[in-house]
This record gives sequence, C-alpha cells and structure tokens, in this order.
Amino acid sequence: MTDPLTLLIPGVALAVLAWDIALAGWIAARREAPRPFTHITAFCGLLVAPALLVSVATGTETGARAIGGITWLMPLVAVAFVLQVLYSLGRRLVSVVVALPILLYDVAVAVIAIGDFLVAQYGAAPLPFQAAVAARDVMMGMTIGRAALVSPLAALVPIIAPAYPARWRLSGAARALLVLAATACFTLLVLEWPRGMAAVQSYAAARREPMQARPAGDFALGLRLFPVLDGPPPARAVLADRRLAEAFAPEIVLVVLDEDGARGGALDSLARVLQSLRDDSVRVAFALRLGRRPTPTDDAARQAALERVLRRIGPDVIFPALPDPLPSVIGGPSAMPAWWRQMLRRSAETVARVRPRTRLGWSATRLDATDSAVYAWAAAAQSPVELVGAAIYPSFSGLPSVDARLRALDRWHRAAQAGGGGRMPHWLVNVGGLPHAHGDDAQLSAMRHTLAWGSRRPWINAALLGDPADYDGWTGLRAANGRLRAAVPALAAAARQMRDVRPEGRSDARPLTSP
Repeated sequence: MTDPLTLLIPGVALAVLAWDIALAGWIAARREAPRPFTHITAFCGLLVAPALLVSVATGTETGARAIGGITWLMPLVAVAFVLQVLYSLGRRLVSVVVALPILLYDVAVAVIAIGDFLVAQYGAAPLPFQAAVAARDVMMGMTIGRAALVSPLAALVPIIAPAYPARWRLSGAARALLVLAATACFTLLVLEWPRGMAAVQSYAAARREPMQARPAGDFALGLRLFPVLDGPPPARAVLADRRLAEAFAPEIVLVVLDEDGARGGALDSLARVLQSLRDDSVRVAFALRLGRRPTPTDDAARQAALERVLRRIGPDVIFPALPDPLPSVIGGPSAMPAWWRQMLRRSAETVARVRPRTRLGWSATRLDATDSAVYAWAAAAQSPVELVGAAIYPSFSGLPSVDARLRALDRWHRAAQAGGGGRMPHWLVNVGGLPHAHGDDAQLSAMRHTLAWGSRRPWINAALLGDPADYDGWTGLRAANGRLRAAVPALAAAARQMRDVRPEGRSDARPLTSP
C-alpha cells in the first residue's frame, strides 16, 4: 500500500495548478484590469501546465528525447509568475499581506527552476542555485523520502497573485490557505538552504580520492546496463549503453529484469545483445527486480522466471530479488527477513538444480535493520547465499550519508567474521550519486569515495557503477539529454589504471573468490 502521506505532494500540486488556471482565466476576462496585467496573467495561466509537464518529462531519457528542446519553459514561466505578483503589488491590485508571501514563494520557485534547468543542461549550477535545488529536495523528502532526490515529480508549482477582492467566502478561505502554504514553504526552503549548501560542499573532500591498487586482480569494476527490462532491450538503449561500455571496459555487467522481462523471447533477444561482451570474457550478472511488496503467491512465478534466466542466459551471478537502490515516489516494496530467507533457500535449490555454476547473490539496498538481519543470515557459513553486496547511494546530507552506509557495511562484516562467517565474496552492487540534486561533480565524488573505500578492503571483490542513464530518474551516468556526465571519463581512466597495475596474465582474474 502506498503511504497516504506521499499523496500529499501531487494533491497539493494539482490543487495549486487548478487555482492558477481558474484565477488566471477570471482575471484575464475582467475589462477593468490593466492590459499588461491581463496579458502576463493569461500567459502564466496558459503555460503553467505545459511548463510543469515539460519539467517532469525531461527528467527521464524518454521524455527528454521528445521535448528536450523546450526545457527552458519552466524557468521562463516561473519568472513570469514573479513579474505577475510584482505588478499586482505595485498597482495595489492585491493586499500586501496576501501578495508578499506569494511573491517570496514564487521567487524561491523561480530560483529552483533556474537551478533545475542549469543542472539538467550543463551538469552544474552556481552554488546558491544548487543549494536551492537541494533545499527543495529536503523539503519534499519530508513527505516522500529519498525519492525526492531523484524524481522529477517532486516539483513546486508557482502561485498566481489573486488580484481584486474575493467574491465568495470560499474563495477568501482558499486565498488564506494559499498564503499560509506559501509562507510555510518559503520558510522551510530558507531554513533548509544552509543544509543544502552543506550537502553540496561536502563532496569536495572526495573529489580526487584515488583507489588503492589491487595487483592480484581481485577487485573488478563493473557497470549496470539498460533500464529495468520488461521485454527485449530497446534498440536506442542498446546502442547508447554499448558506447558507455566501450568507454568504461567493464569486467562485469549487471542487467535487471522486471517480471515481463524474464519471458523467453525477451531473454533470447537479450542473450544475443550480450554475446559480444561475453566473447570478451566479461562476466554477466542478472537480477530480478523486487518491484512490489512480495506475497507468498509470488514465489512460484519468481522461481519460474529465475529458471528461465538460468537456462537461456546462464549468468555468472544471479540476484533473485533486487529492490531499487532508491525508492520511487509511490513507495518501494518491503519484505521481512523471514521472506528473504525462505525465498533465498528456494532460489538456491533452483540454481543447484538448473545451473550449479551460477552464484546466488543477495544485496542490501536500504542498509536498515531488516537488511542487517538478512545480511547476518546470508553471510553465515551455513547460508545458501554465495555472494552478498550492498547498493551505496548518498542521501540528503551528501557525502556523510555515504560514509554512514559504508560504516554500516563494515560493521556488519566484522560481526559476521566474529561469528565464523563473512568469508564469501562481497560486491558493491550499485554505486551511484545524485547528479541533479547535488551536481555532476558530486556524483563523481560520491562514486570515487565508495570505490576508494571498497578497493582498500580485501573482502570487497567488485564494484558495479549504477544506472547507465536517466531511465527512471536523475541517477544515470548519462543525462536525460544524452550528455555524458563527468563521472564517465574520470572513472573510466581510474578503471584503466587499476587494470594496468596487474601483472601480465592477471588482467582477467576472477573477483569471485574469497579474499
């Protein structure tokens, strides 16, 4: 079930949007209104909905490909709202008590819209604008959690100035409510702006952090390919991600499948696409996405899909259930430790029966109490799991949140070793950053820091870089408009340096052995 609190954001946004359009139409129809005022008000009312649509659509690669040429529309409309409020205030068409909070709120929305535009197009915005974007995400995160960091749906709607007195009591009450909401939002944005500034600046310490050489070849760098597949891989994604793989030369690739993506025809198509990588001795890991709250009846379908993947693809590693590294706006699935243990035992039986050479893996994503309990069981010596891992992404505080997750993983591993376990291979299954919330350089710094941490620990045997592109949100190595982010050339060069320190003949060493 979706948390009702998460419905607050789209509900409020739609209510404000309806207010803007209805009020703009009423003001534009008044004959006594100054003509410049009616023109700018009509402009705001006419374009606010298309501007929001463009802003949301250009947050994903599919949407940006269709309407990426008009991403400037939202900043333009946001500035027009500011001018509309200023005009109404200057001509005394509305009370200062009503107009001033709306003006301050609209100015903040315009600053954020300009920051969003600059980051999306160029990968960076001046620090005050980037901090405003981060502050918006923190405020939105109070209701929808970490999804606010990567989802284009976490948008603020500007408010039109309600010129002229209210005609009915209901409209007067609506004005009062909007003024209170604008005041509250602006206050929160101002209070969270220093936190956003600190989060953006926190990455500076890791900007040039090097990885430790592993001449034994027991630390491999990999890459996730394609969006979550619910069918054959799209031709455009295959072409673009192949170029990314050529630049990075990964030793492991990870492909994540949805329920429909594990059908026979889709798997056959995917096997043909991956064959060239397998010919180059690239190891292939597959994962079945945990896209909804699991139920007991799902297990038979999951095991059938797992068997099809094992037979048709023959991956080196399989993750039978992998939650998204960051939750969505509508909420993410959660499973109790008992479900994980039962599902992993059955998956181990399926793997042993169909393809024993494939390693069974499990990965933590939230690194919370549930993940801690499952890790303790999976890392034990008697566990059927042969590989454990974790997804490492920042949160609202920036780099300190990465450190918190890495310390948790370190602590879990020490506890497992003390109990006689923890000797199996460990992967950093999904290493990523927040290129939109905190900037392209922040994404590079977060990934560098995580890779450097993993390279210094002999029990970490591989690290896989996160989403190849902005397929479902602002997390990719390739921006929605096709621009390669700064992490690609920098980490590609670091990967080459890691391979160059290996003695000849060890470049294809397998990072699947215990340290």
